[in-house]
Amino acid sequence: MRRNDGGGPFRRLLSMIATMVMVGVLVVVLVSSGGWRTVSETFGVGDPDASTAALTAPRKGDAGRNPDAKSLSGLLSLFGVHTGEETDAGAKGTGKTPDTAPTGDAAAWRTQLDAAGRIGTANARPGGYDRETRFGSWAPSGCGKATTRDAILARDLTGVKKDSSCRVVSGTLHDPYTGGTIGFRRGVKTSADVQIDHVVSLYDAWASGARDWDQAKRVEYANDPDVLLASDGPANMAKGSGIDVNGRSEYLTQHTGAPDIWMPDNKAYRCDYMAKRVSIKTKYGLTMTPREKQQTVTYLAGCVAGKNR
Repeated sequence: MRRNDGGGPFRRLLSMIATMVMVGVLVVVLVSSGGWRTVSETFGVGDPDASTAALTAPRKGDAGRNPDAKSLSGLLSLFGVHTGEETDAGAKGTGKTPDTAPTGDAAAWRTQLDAAGRIGTANARPGGYDRETRFGSWAPSGCGKATTRDAILARDLTGVKKDSSCRVVSGTLHDPYTGGTIGFRRGVKTSADVQIDHVVSLYDAWASGARDWDQAKRVEYANDPDVLLASDGPANMAKGSGIDVNGRSEYLTQHTGAPDIWMPDNKAYRCDYMAKRVSIKTKYGLTMTPREKQQTVTYLAGCVAGKNR
């Protein structure tokens, strides 16, 4: 009796699965190493900017033919190979609390109050400031065409969706500066609805020490996630430099007790905002003007005591 050369249906199934896994791994390696761009541009197939998730996602309509079917990325995940599609899909509509929500953390405020007491004081030196030449533009994020701006949007927005070049195209911002909710959509007329704020502005950083740094450190500062926060566009524009280095009480009308320092309209976020300013200036060794330091210490002391909450 002749044996079946095919080895039976079970063996053929295993062979098929092994082949799919090998193909999937090859796709992941090609995209992550940049090889896919070369293949795409050489043979004129596919999108040279496609992400791994886009290449391994199921084709439109596949789910309708078989509701139990998994995408290739789903099959690969069973074998410990992850493409990133699972993470993006899981982020949609999770309702997670954004990193920008008010913390109400008195212990953290106390830590920054102590740190503020150690910050050096000096007169501001804003002369010669120019944003583009001194701090550069957004840096590439290391994924497709995305920049630091996309990385911060992905961190601070919920329900984030990205295009095949890793750029954030939509999401929802629970804005810390106004307390409102903004539906973000990438576009010429809509992108500015959500802006990325340097909590300690580039002007403030320049005037309090960054002018003495080399260019590489200034570019690092401008793109440091610890310095950045997604915020309401109009609120960010109204903030401007966020500091009155000349001590003329520019923000006196906010009635916060810190007339030289801009504060968010959202009172619930003000203590966190002031603490964030201190943490940034401490991290980078930036100074404060004497009035700025006095107002910072006084305000944070009120936060710790429960007066500014």
